Amino acid sequence: MQSTTQLLLLKRVLFIFILVLSQHSLYSQFELYAGGELIGGTMTGSQFNSDLLEQKNYSPVLGGQLNVSIRMFDVFAIEAGIGQHWNRVRLRDNDFEQQAEDFSIDIKNTNYYWNYYIALSAFVKIKQTDTYFYGKFALSFNNYGESSVNDQSSFAISSLSIDRTLDYTSNYRATNYSLIPEVGIQHKFFKGNTLGLGIRYNIGQSTAFESEYTATDNISGQSTTDGLTSKGNNLTFTLSYNIRLYHIPEREKKPKKKKVKTDDIAIDVSKQDEDEDDPSTGSGTSEEPVVHKKKYEDEGRKMMVSERIKVHSNKVKILIWDHQTVDGDRVSLVLNDEWILENYTLKKEKYEMEVELVEGVNTFVLHALNLGKVSPNTAAFIVIEGDKEHRLTLQSNMKRSGILEINYKP
Repeated sequence: MQSTTQLLLLKRVLFIFILVLSQHSLYSQFELYAGGELIGGTMTGSQFNSDLLEQKNYSPVLGGQLNVSIRMFDVFAIEAGIGQHWNRVRLRDNDFEQQAEDFSIDIKNTNYYWNYYIALSAFVKIKQTDTYFYGKFALSFNNYGESSVNDQSSFAISSLSIDRTLDYTSNYRATNYSLIPEVGIQHKFFKGNTLGLGIRYNIGQSTAFESEYTATDNISGQSTTDGLTSKGNNLTFTLSYNIRLYHIPEREKKPKKKKVKTDDIAIDVSKQDEDEDDPSTGSGTSEEPVVHKKKYEDEGRKMMVSERIKVHSNKVKILIWDHQTVDGDRVSLVLNDEWILENYTLKKEKYEMEVELVEGVNTFVLHALNLGKVSPNTAAFIVIEGDKEHRLTLQSNMKRSGILEINYKP
């Protein structure tokens, strides 16, 4: 009955996810990942029937999981996976340790179980870096295998008149499920692969196993008992690594073509003035061509100030190259509404140029001409002012242009 309920819940979650994908698949940015994670921590939250037994401070939990995930808009993701886990509940007998200070009874309750899970994650980028804070919430179905184990031992300490028989039994439920909130930090690097470090808390929603402990005094014939109930709760750290298998960049909406009525167009044909090109009249075209700098038109893109720096020299060197993966990003650069570099493909090697600034705020725009293979278009910069260097990155796409403001004060 419990397994049927778990499968029904999982099917509902998958149905909602497929419905979301169908609504966004035409214009969303998707990344497909496969990876794994290592898990390590300690058991928590065991409940005891009396004060005879006590859980030791560290009852280890170890495990590993394999997963696949789809990341959307670089903001949220859905993940599914399967894992194998090992834990050991370490207990002590308080009554015995009070009677025999130099002795202790170490009870170890060890078990293995496997799980399958589905999780939703959200990501928040840390400024203009490739590092993210993330939060994750998982629903895990845990299979312990319905079974029972028993261990019995006897010991005697003649100097303390102690002669006891110990009996410990554990009964495991077939399955249970748990809710797992997790927070952490994640970094994207080569080819969009990710490395993450997080902390999670596994909250069991039903009993995973029950244990019963009996200590019999063979001299007096008296017995003391205690019981333990665990839902499998644990606090663990996770180390994850995911490989990006496939990437669908964000699709930019094409601008609508403006319809022009025929009566809005007028063609005027007239005879040129004869003296227009006559240098003897002192007007018209000069013999030396006048150099007109091409003015910047933002093409309706949003301007986003990403970085601000201060310099004290009117001439600075600027080095530019492709940030992280070289994927064919093409850009143009604009300084104070004038193009200073056009249709340049970013490379691994740094491109160097020297620019002259005006006093006050100088606006430096990264204008994207494409998105390369990996969206968005990201360029790394070094602004050199004498012996001082300013390192930064700018991001742009076909809708927004990243801006660097250089404040020049002599």
